[in-house]
Amino acid sequence: MVVLGIDPGGANTGYGVIESKDGRLRHIDSGCIRPSRKLAFAEKLLVIYRGVSDLLDSREFDALAIEDVYQGINARTAARIGHVRGIVLLAAAERDIPVSEYPPNEIKSAVVGNGHASKEQVKFMTEQILRPDRQFESYDEADGVAAAICWCHRHQEQALR
Repeated sequence: MVVLGIDPGGANTGYGVIESKDGRLRHIDSGCIRPSRKLAFAEKLLVIYRGVSDLLDSREFDALAIEDVYQGINARTAARIGHVRGIVLLAAAERDIPVSEYPPNEIKSAVVGNGHASKEQVKFMTEQILRPDRQFESYDEADGVAAAICWCHRHQEQALR
């Protein structure tokens, strides 16, 4: 199973691609889609949409896992994250890729064992679990990877195939 995890954000949208085979997880790719800060928000959405679309077209995916909007952020930020989530969901739907949505505390719990873990702890544990060739460059990248790991943990029966 190949899973794409997404941490949606207007400034940085983190992603992680992992493979789950025979109960083992392998890091394939990860990074961030970073639209220029000079762009209008609609143009940033277009950059993110194209980046996610390119990712989804780069290989065959069995699932997409995306972080849900968390409580406690201001309404403007929540709305912007909602827009980014919408274009990611659209890109997946256009390609018939099943989507699972997880609240941040569920993703943190799946990776760290603590739903209130810090971004540093999530980054550390994703690197410990997957042992990628390089350290993740940002918390957004690690959060995208963590979403994919969460999918594999929540769908162990499918992930074992």
